[in-house]
Amino acid sequence: MSALAHAGAVTVALVNQNESPLSDCCDWAVPLCAGQEKSVAATKSYITSLSAVARLVAHWQGDQGLLAALDTLPDHLRDATRQDWTPAIDALVSADRIMVVGRGLGFAVALEAALKFKETCSLQAEAFSSAEIKHGPMALIEEGYPLLVFAPRSPEQAGVIALADEMRARGARVLLAAPADVAGRDLTLSTADDEALDPLLAIQSFYMMAARLSEARGLNPDQPRHLSKVTRTV
Repeated sequence: MSALAHAGAVTVALVNQNESPLSDCCDWAVPLCAGQEKSVAATKSYITSLSAVARLVAHWQGDQGLLAALDTLPDHLRDATRQDWTPAIDALVSADRIMVVGRGLGFAVALEAALKFKETCSLQAEAFSSAEIKHGPMALIEEGYPLLVFAPRSPEQAGVIALADEMRARGARVLLAAPADVAGRDLTLSTADDEALDPLLAIQSFYMMAARLSEARGLNPDQPRHLSKVTRTV
């Protein structure tokens, strides 16, 4: 960040600790106010980072609807924690691999979910855009191969659902996560007052499931093996 600032960039840090080296070297710091993150796998800071970015975008665009939806987001996040994703736990408790699929904003959720599968569940997970599946990854599909498919409200939703149906026909064990009005869903996604915020609710429901799945696999989701809260790189 210091190098970017030296080159003339305006730098903004999203931080959970206001007094930090990252804050000190940036022009602006946006406090996330997530509270102490005790688990190695960051979850609160991920959701608060996304909500902070959404609020910045809403202010830049003067989007009063999105700003209003952000005010009601905490209630919807609470609803997302109550969604019953038990079918995913039953399907994945003995799995050794999984493909996580999304598109558009849902692809960001797929990437985060795949990372958390690795961290908390020791489950080999790869994330793909639904547009990429037929360009190679589909060769992995065999009878019972698990796919977690995120299909939140979006212009891409219909195509993602169609892909989930096709993968089922090819023998995959599909777990389709979609809003309550989608027929054939396996997991229910909560919806916000603005669909741009739906991915935050999707990952909230996923986090709850992943913690329970980790425990069902005999692991501690807060303390993954080989990992520590602070990662030093060279």
